[in-house]
Parts: sequence; C-alpha cells; structure tokens
Amino acid sequence: MNTCQVLNKIKENILDILLPRFCVGCGREGLYICKNCEVFLSEVENTIPGLTSVWEYEGLMEKLIYKIKFDGCYDIIDELVEKALGKIDLRLPEDTYITYVPMFKRREKQRGFNQSELIARRIADVFGLVEHKLLEKVEDKRSQVGLGPKERTENVKDVFRVSLTPGVSPSTPGVYPKNVLLVDDVYTTGATMNECAKVLKRAGVKNVWGFTLARKLRI
Repeated sequence: MNTCQVLNKIKENILDILLPRFCVGCGREGLYICKNCEVFLSEVENTIPGLTSVWEYEGLMEKLIYKIKFDGCYDIIDELVEKALGKIDLRLPEDTYITYVPMFKRREKQRGFNQSELIARRIADVFGLVEHKLLEKVEDKRSQVGLGPKERTENVKDVFRVSLTPGVSPSTPGVYPKNVLLVDDVYTTGATMNECAKVLKRAGVKNVWGFTLARKLRI
C-alpha cells in the first residue's frame, strides 16, 4: 500500500467516525450497500461491444446514483467501484489513459463535483494508473432526461472537444494517447459516450472502451 492509499484509508476511517454510513436499502449502519441488500443489485449482461456496465439502472442502484448526484454522498462511489471490479474482469493495457464524460463548468460548479470523474479516479487508483481530463463540454444544452434516442444523439452533437494539448502526452510528444477508458455513471442510449468517443478518435486515439456502473435497459 503506497503513501497515497494509506492517507486515503486514514481519511475514510475519520469520515466513518464523524459521518457514519447507513445502507441505502435498509438503513443499517456500516455500509451504503450492506451484504443483505447487495442481492437487490441486478447485474447486466455486457452485449455492447467495447462497453462494460455492471448493474441495471433500477431499484436500489437508481437510489444510489441519485444520492451520489443530488445528495452529495459521493463516497458511495468507493463502495460501488470496489464491488464492481470484484464482479468483472476489466483488463487494460498498461498505457491506457482513464478519462470521463465531462460536465459543463457551470453545472459542475453548482453540484460541486463530477461523479463520472470520481468514478474514473477510483478506477485509476485500483489499477495504479492516472485519471486524465481529456475532454471538456463546451455547450450546455437541455438535459438528456426524458429525451428519446434520436433526440439524445442530436442534443449532444458538437458539445464536447478534446482538452489535452498535443505535447502533454507522457509517451510521445504531440501525440494523443493510443488507448482510453471512457467512464460515466449510467449508460442509457449511448448517445453521450458515442459522441465523446468520436471526439477522442478524431483527435487520434486508436482504442476507446467504455465503462459505466449501471446501464438503463428500459428507456
């Protein structure tokens, strides 16, 4: 365990004392998802090429994501990522850059964090990699909630751009990374992740894989 991991563990222990965790499912103290309630998280079959999702976005998982995004309980992410990586075999090349779907700056400032960035950071910690900001959202259109597949695709068109300046890459100056894992919290129709992947590939990224904690099966 390196110094950063030790410090994070100390911080977690202090937070557990000051702000005890209660299961979102049953209210039992200790974890946000206790062993008894974990059985209510429905796993999904990964049938979309290049995408890894772990649970169905419904029931308890929907409540957990809501608490992260709107109640500010972002430490739930650590538990979810730990459980997720224990259920799947996520293999990444050593030169993989881990990045995330960005939020519009004003919206991120209002919320105080980007949950997708925190998920990406936690995954990077587990793999001993570094999370990089490769994308930025340059236009704030209407929310994707309530939109159909075609509307969602149109709503995210041209709202992202790469933010990594050529020459920043630690491997070859002037070249964007070869392999990227793109992280988000929920996969619905794929409009957002597909648009982000297009932007990355236009910039020179060869392989883009997707990872989400949950996938919405019924739209």
